[in-house]
Amino acid sequence: MAAHLNIAVVEDNRDLREAIVEVLSAMGHRTVGMSCAEDLSDGSAQPAIDLLVVDLNLPGEDGVSLARRLRSAQPELGILMLTARDTAHDKISGYDAGADIYLAKPVSIEELSAAVKSLERRLSAHQAGANPQAMLTVQVAELRALGPSGSIELSAGEVVLLSALARAPEQRLEHWQLLKISSTDLQGVSLSNLAVKMTRLRKKLIDAGFDGSELHVIRNEGYQLRLQVQLR
Repeated sequence: MAAHLNIAVVEDNRDLREAIVEVLSAMGHRTVGMSCAEDLSDGSAQPAIDLLVVDLNLPGEDGVSLARRLRSAQPELGILMLTARDTAHDKISGYDAGADIYLAKPVSIEELSAAVKSLERRLSAHQAGANPQAMLTVQVAELRALGPSGSIELSAGEVVLLSALARAPEQRLEHWQLLKISSTDLQGVSLSNLAVKMTRLRKKLIDAGFDGSELHVIRNEGYQLRLQVQLR
C-alpha cells in the first residue's frame, strides 16, 4: 500500500505553489504550501514532514540552505528541489545540499508525480522497518559501519558515497552524480577511478557480513545499493 506522506511545498510563486499542493493532495498526501523557509521554520503547529518540495530562489533563506539544514536535522527526509536553475553546477549544488531529486522548471504534472512516487517508495520502505540483521548502520561521524558480521572502518569518501546512495530514489545514482559526490573531476578522470572506489567499498560490505551483490552495477549508467541503510 502506498504511504500517505506529510509534504511541505516551499515555493514563493503562489500559482505554482497552489498547483503543486493540489496535485500532491490529489495523490493522497497531506500537503501544505508555504511561501518562504521562515514559514516552515516557525513550526506553526505543522506535523513533522516526510517530504520537502522546495524552490531554490526563495526570499530570505534560500532553498539550498533550507535543504542542507533540514537534511542535517532529519537524515531520512525526502527532498525534491524544483527550480529554474538547470546547469550542471546548479544540480550538483542541489545534490550536495541533500536533494534526492532535482527537477528543472517548467516541470510537467506527470514528471512531478513520478518523482514523488519514487521518493514515496523509498520513504515507505524506511517507515516499514527492516530486519536488523540485513541492515547496514553507518555511524557517519565515527567513519564506521555495522553489519551482521560486525564493524568496518570507512574512509570519509566512502561514508559520503554510502550516504548519497542510501538517500537517493531507489538507492541508485548515475556515474556523473557519484563522481561529483566523491569530488572527482569529471573532465580529468575516467570512470575507472570510480570503479576502483566501488570495488573497495564492496569488499568492505563483504567484511561486514554481506555478499557483495548489494552494491549493484547498472551497466552504462551507475550504481544501485540494494541494502537497507540506517544513517546515524
